Amino acid sequence: MYSVKAICIADAHGDVKAVTRLRNTIETEDLDYVFILGDFSKGFKDPEENRVDIGRILDVFSDFSVKAIPGNCDQRNSTDIFDKRGVNLHNTVLRLPEASIIGFGGSNTTPFNTPFEYNEDDIRKSLDSLYAQAEKGSKVIVMTHAPPKDTNCDKIQSGLHVGSTGLRGFIEERKPALVLCSHIHESGGHEDHIGPTRILNVGRVSEGRAYMLEVTDAVSLEFYS
Repeated sequence: MYSVKAICIADAHGDVKAVTRLRNTIETEDLDYVFILGDFSKGFKDPEENRVDIGRILDVFSDFSVKAIPGNCDQRNSTDIFDKRGVNLHNTVLRLPEASIIGFGGSNTTPFNTPFEYNEDDIRKSLDSLYAQAEKGSKVIVMTHAPPKDTNCDKIQSGLHVGSTGLRGFIEERKPALVLCSHIHESGGHEDHIGPTRILNVGRVSEGRAYMLEVTDAVSLEFYS
């Protein structure tokens, strides 16, 4: 039986020690991929810091096959770094025999004017374009940085939902098998469903959050400790 096994993490925010601890833990796992869902640096105003943090974190996983998307706190040229390292999943489709993985980083607009933001129309149009490139009949897995609006995965501390309406509309229409996101730290580890689609906020790797994704004739996702 065909099988793909991967670890999924997000929101390192410069915590190379936490990333290294995870790397040492997964050393004996037979992994096909490590997926990183954005926000490599602690802040978002220093492009050089971001460049260095991306390099350091990717170096930790140098002996793994990595695919990464940017977070809203990553610089716009982060995808250039990903391209040079051969790890870019942003605005692309990774086709596997049993599934198509759509990657789209950044976020919907925030009050903080972070570097990698999109308006909702652009998010929806980009996702629809990527969906059209997915292998017909395959299971579709979507990896975004931002969560969809009005779910357990996009609530900030006040209880306000701040996720993407563009992403939610896409999910409602296209019904992918799984959506992995991060971005909203308070909702890390929380799950929800939109119709048949399972949604999970991966949360911060510095809080010990990582998830094992396995794709066979089904899609399974489990917390990895």
